[in-house]
Amino acid sequence: MTPPRPCDAGSCSGHCRAGSCSGDRGAGSVLLTAVVAVVLSAATAALALSGALVTRQRADAAADLAALAGAQALLRGGDACVTAGRVAAVGRARVVACEPMGTSVYVVVEAALPGVLGRLDMPPARARARAGVPP
Repeated sequence: MTPPRPCDAGSCSGHCRAGSCSGDRGAGSVLLTAVVAVVLSAATAALALSGALVTRQRADAAADLAALAGAQALLRGGDACVTAGRVAAVGRARVVACEPMGTSVYVVVEAALPGVLGRLDMPPARARARAGVPP
């Protein structure tokens, strides 16, 4: 490693530290690029996480509504699972399990994750609900 050369008016362009030329020219650009990359990565991760949380809430709402609609159809003499499936589809979810039990209905729904998480082979958001007349 070569020792720093003495600083004079023409050789360092004014970048002197303790009487010698600084070898850190351009380091700020590299540091700024690294900071921007970290911030963008964190923002992308935060957006993906928030999308997953919203999808989970959507699955919960779809399960609740599908169970309520299925229980109402069951009490009216209709097919509870078909009705639950239609209601879940409106909520951008799908019924993966439906079980009428007496005067109540138990459903499990799944909602696909949006964006990058959906393409990364992540499991869909899953929610379950039961609705009906108490025994």
